[in-house]
Amino acid sequence: MEVLLLNIGIVEVLNDTEVKKVEQGVHDCTNLWKRRENWHPVNDVPRYNEDIESYMHYSTLGATLYMDASDRGWSYYEKHKSITNRVLSTKFDWVYHKLIEALTAEIGQCAYEPDLALPGFHIYQFDEAPDPRKHHRCLHMDGQFFYALKFLKEKYGKVIDIKDPLSFTFTITRPTRGSAIGFWGLPEALRQRAEELQKKYPHDIIDRYQNVEYVKEIQQQRAIERPWKYDLFRPNCGDLEQYIPRIIPHTPGNSFYYSGMIMHQMILGDTFSEGDTRITLQGHGLRINGHYKLFW
Repeated sequence: MEVLLLNIGIVEVLNDTEVKKVEQGVHDCTNLWKRRENWHPVNDVPRYNEDIESYMHYSTLGATLYMDASDRGWSYYEKHKSITNRVLSTKFDWVYHKLIEALTAEIGQCAYEPDLALPGFHIYQFDEAPDPRKHHRCLHMDGQFFYALKFLKEKYGKVIDIKDPLSFTFTITRPTRGSAIGFWGLPEALRQRAEELQKKYPHDIIDRYQNVEYVKEIQQQRAIERPWKYDLFRPNCGDLEQYIPRIIPHTPGNSFYYSGMIMHQMILGDTFSEGDTRITLQGHGLRINGHYKLFW
């Protein structure tokens, strides 16, 4: 049965032993990690940015449309993709197989797009944080597919549905005090869905971020890609209670899936300990000929 994706869900993919195997596999490929600059949040907030590089180290494993194609161009993306796809498909073939099976069972037929980059890894490594500040990325929606749209239209023609993009975050490791995804501005049905999912998890990290104080912090930082697109950042925004996000904690071995058109936010955590990591397998997808094609 075909399922419209405008929803939030979680699939269980790996057990603890398999998670450890993937974590080791990622570390075996450090020669292919690409160091990325930290950005926290989208706008320049000196109090948050001045020392972050000293204890948070951010890398990727795989080629990304939203960093490589956007910043370096399509030819660079293709070159980087051709190298990393060979390694990822060899070392993690069994993981990609398990993930595609789990997603297909939830949302209908999925397949990896063979001419784009395979889903790849975000890798955050932490030293001990100097204070308990909250670390997060800006509020955003996922439009990464736009960097590949010309290529996909040339390949597939008019059978591409860009109204219903898929995003997923597949957790391998998380920091000691947890990490999460935050969903903002959810319509009622999706808010109820998020609250149902929350019942499966301890509420420690949920309680630290799902509150008015955190909304005020985001508002003050204007931590969103396009502030004029969201009422929270307007002068007369009203009661802040209505903007409280719904927080879903990361769980190693599980993958979130959600519509890329839902406003969301990566929550990296707070009060890091020496040696903490956050490793996730990231990907996106478009419905093409009625089925999802996955890529990064």
